[in-house]
Parts: sequence; structure tokens; C-alpha cells
Amino acid sequence: MLQRTWLLGLVLAAAGCNKSSGICMNSSCEASVPLTVVDDGQPGGRLRAGAYTFRVSTDYAEETWSCALPAEDCALDFFTPFEDGEDDGTLSIVAHAGETGLQLEVLEIRGNTWSGPAKFVVAVERDGEPVALETFEPRYEEPLVPDACAVCLKRKGGDLVVHVPAE
Repeated sequence: MLQRTWLLGLVLAAAGCNKSSGICMNSSCEASVPLTVVDDGQPGGRLRAGAYTFRVSTDYAEETWSCALPAEDCALDFFTPFEDGEDDGTLSIVAHAGETGLQLEVLEIRGNTWSGPAKFVVAVERDGEPVALETFEPRYEEPLVPDACAVCLKRKGGDLVVHVPAE
């Protein structure tokens, strides 16, 4: 189920590729932005028990989902088209909770360019109370792939983490 989002994105990129050779995306493309939501009050960052609401938003799209831990894995496989006045594109978010917190991957596809969003916000509520709000503005670099029809921009810098403070 979680692979559906990435497969759909790959199909859209292939459809936009004008080369007769078909998909020419470099197999090592790591365009999505990985992010972890960790609980500073728990071993390994695992989120403590509670009713959670997570929100990821950009200037052009937003997704909110809820789950109860530890009973659920907080899985999300979200994909939506967008129009932001400059380009049309798609935004996808994949998430699941594990031993080291909530793992997120955010991917934006604009035309033939794959990357994360230029700016996005992650908000976390536990048991109806806001516990974390972070804004990210990642920077990206273009790998040297001379004739790819899809441009894969990889995020520069260290790991992105949202810290839920210990009580």
C-alpha cells in the first residue's frame, strides 16, 4: 500500500518524459525529504501512548491524519495534485510509526523535477494538545545526471527532526 504513492509518481514522471527510451530516472534518486518525529521523553524517540493528530502543510496542499498509539501504526499514504500559480504538480506523503518515532517522507513533483517542498510545516497534537510545530525550508542540490528526463534534486544537510518535548 505504501508503495502506491511512489509508483503513481513514477508513472506520472514517465508519462511526462518525451524521450523514446521511456523512464530515464536515475535509480539512485533520493528526492523525497525524510523526516522523523521523536519523543524526547522516551527511549529511542518512540512516541508515547496517546491519540495523535499529525499535519503536514505547504503553501499549496495540506494533509492531516489521526491515530492512536500504540494500537495503530499511524500509517499514511497520501497523494494529491496541486496548482500553485507557477506550476502544476503532485505532493505525496508517506508515514508510519516505529521504534524510533514517526518516519515521514515528503515528495514534490513539478513537471520533470522531483524534490521535497521548498517550505513545509509539520504540526503534532497529542490527546488534543499541541506538542510540536516546526517549519522546514530545505535546500536541494542537483546531481550530475547529464541526460535524464526527470531531474532529481536531493536535499542537502543533516536529518530533519521534529522534537516532541518530554513532559
